[in-house]
Amino acid sequence: MSGAWVRSGVLVGAGSLITELGGEPEEVCRLAGVSPKIFDDPDMPVASAGVVAFLAQAAQSCRCPTFGLRLASRQDLSVLGPLWLLMRSADMVAQLIADLARYYVIHTRGSSVAAMPAGDGSVFVTYHLAKQSPIDDRQVIELGMALFCNEMRSHAEANWQPASVQFCHRAPDDLSLHRRFFGPTLAFDQDRNAVRIQADLLARPLAAADERSRRMMSAVLAGRQSRTPQAALSRIEGAIRALMPFSDCSIGEVAATIASSPRTLQRQLAENGTTFQKLRDQIRSDLALKYLRQSTLQLGEISEILGFAEPSVFTRSFRRWHGCTPRDARRRIAEGGFGAPSGRSAIP
Repeated sequence: MSGAWVRSGVLVGAGSLITELGGEPEEVCRLAGVSPKIFDDPDMPVASAGVVAFLAQAAQSCRCPTFGLRLASRQDLSVLGPLWLLMRSADMVAQLIADLARYYVIHTRGSSVAAMPAGDGSVFVTYHLAKQSPIDDRQVIELGMALFCNEMRSHAEANWQPASVQFCHRAPDDLSLHRRFFGPTLAFDQDRNAVRIQADLLARPLAAADERSRRMMSAVLAGRQSRTPQAALSRIEGAIRALMPFSDCSIGEVAATIASSPRTLQRQLAENGTTFQKLRDQIRSDLALKYLRQSTLQLGEISEILGFAEPSVFTRSFRRWHGCTPRDARRRIAEGGFGAPSGRSAIP
């Protein structure tokens, strides 16, 4: 996630939560390689990788595997700044989600959000890191998805629960808090991180809809997006990650998902010094490591999710990417090796 930044406001409330859980916020910062100034200035830029490391370290230091969910109780999507204002001015929930998917890249290039229509009129909203690292990302993923579900509840009927929620990582020992946030239709060791939003909620009007405010915020965010050289690359990458588990993930499919054309997509990738094939290959490499590190999926299942015709082709590709077979990598991960960052804990 080199070069990906986010406002330190995404960690608001984290210091007090660490203290309440018996930890020391400054020590968590030191171990995660993050400046303790994040507690004083919500507009301080923080590397996205630093946010992932901070939340993982907080969970470990406080012996609290639900740290991300607990932090979600102290935040809302106002951490997205101007993007949240645009979302709140939408006429319907469906437009709010479309705004989030379109402009999330302005908030950070360290992760991606995509909206994928389902056959029954519902929508899968997916959330992934833009690039995997040796640090377990489950805290930041659970935080983000819990904040999104809380936002949906503010527009839904009482006692609303998402149609389903999926996580790539393995299930925790205690699911009670997860069920409180995400409802009973909850699955782990899945091919994506996703929340499924029902068609009736998508069509619900927003109480704060404001066309004048919307036009103003749209102009502001569109201007920022046009000045972000890698905005197009991040949107393409997010679409590939969202499509990878359940389609051929062809250039035509990806272009259609982001309302573009294959020719425009190829041009935008060339402007960023890459090609569609190279980017898709890189994402496959990242996802393969994520599934090996954080899930209990079998190697054959990982191969199928990543779109390989045969497990043997996946094995050859993995060796090209990482210098060993997937089986050897999983063994080394279990032993605490395979790229654990020096000076930090390898969060299991």
